[in-house]
Amino acid sequence: MKRFATFIASAVAVFGLAGAVATSASAESASSDVSITGKGTLYKDALAPVNMSLSATVLPDTGQLKLRELNNVKFTIPSSFAFDTAGTPVCTNDVGQIDEESANAPTAAVVAKCPNSVVGGGTATINVAGYVAAPVTDPILTVFNGGNDANGNAQLFIQGYSATVVPGGHGVFMKAVLENGVMDVYVPTLATNSSVTTFTINIPGAVGADPNFAQAICNTGSLGGTADLTLGEYDKNTGQYTNVSTIGSNTTTTPCVGEASSTAKGKFKSLKVKGSKKAKKGKKVTYKVKIKNVGGSNIKKIKVKAKGKGAKGKASGGSLKAGKSKTIKVKVKFKKTGKIKTKFTASGKGVKTVAKKIKVKVKK
Repeated sequence: MKRFATFIASAVAVFGLAGAVATSASAESASSDVSITGKGTLYKDALAPVNMSLSATVLPDTGQLKLRELNNVKFTIPSSFAFDTAGTPVCTNDVGQIDEESANAPTAAVVAKCPNSVVGGGTATINVAGYVAAPVTDPILTVFNGGNDANGNAQLFIQGYSATVVPGGHGVFMKAVLENGVMDVYVPTLATNSSVTTFTINIPGAVGADPNFAQAICNTGSLGGTADLTLGEYDKNTGQYTNVSTIGSNTTTTPCVGEASSTAKGKFKSLKVKGSKKAKKGKKVTYKVKIKNVGGSNIKKIKVKAKGKGAKGKASGGSLKAGKSKTIKVKVKFKKTGKIKTKFTASGKGVKTVAKKIKVKVKK
């Protein structure tokens, strides 16, 4: 952040702002776009995967030279919308995987910390020192699954990175929490009172690892929403914002058609099996079998089995809601030595059985 101070002097000169004076009253307006569209069939009474795009923009009044800083955006979206935080690995910020400090690195370096936790991406525009005439348009946003907060609400961790806003590049940490149909996005204070004037988040977008992370129910004939943007002037001496106000934006909606979930079927995603590839004859080895229901209705009477020449094990998995995941522990006993091909299968009422094979080396 300190490097920005030396950059701003040259930026002011480049953009011809040395003698500029902000208008006496802030008169910004705001616009937003909330787009939620189905990736396939949507249901009236069950969650189904969707594509989500959220954007918020601060607009200057005619003749306004400087903008206040954007520090919070609250998107109001359908209360039926949800994130499947259990279906994707969590990129925790309590161990330094991504936080205010670690986010100050190139995008690739931050993604390398949690490559399987990326759920979306986006772009942003930053106005240097808040000047309307000094936009930087190269910031990249990367969205990570942040799991659930202390209150059980789904949260996202977001890294914003610009290669040009300061020499050598600069990254910041943002956070969003989804609670009761409101997605609350925290925007950090930027150096030299620069302002984020627009940003867009796409889930899963082009980079999201889980196509089922965002889910929604279509029970009103449309999906969409609006946003409230909070602006202010940050005082570094007090650490507080002054001249604060919240600006409402337009509402956007997309028509949708929801079917009854009774017409849908549950469907297993490919199995994931974790456990030792080595065993001893006569002993049991515990394997963790992860299953996910990517269909449109619940799967009941789930059973997971393991079978091979000299290998056997089974466990019950209960029920699994549409779009949800669970891990089932299966104890497998090996009765023979050698390399045993062990086949794990997951089955349920009215759904196609899926399988995963692994090789286990068994010794005496």
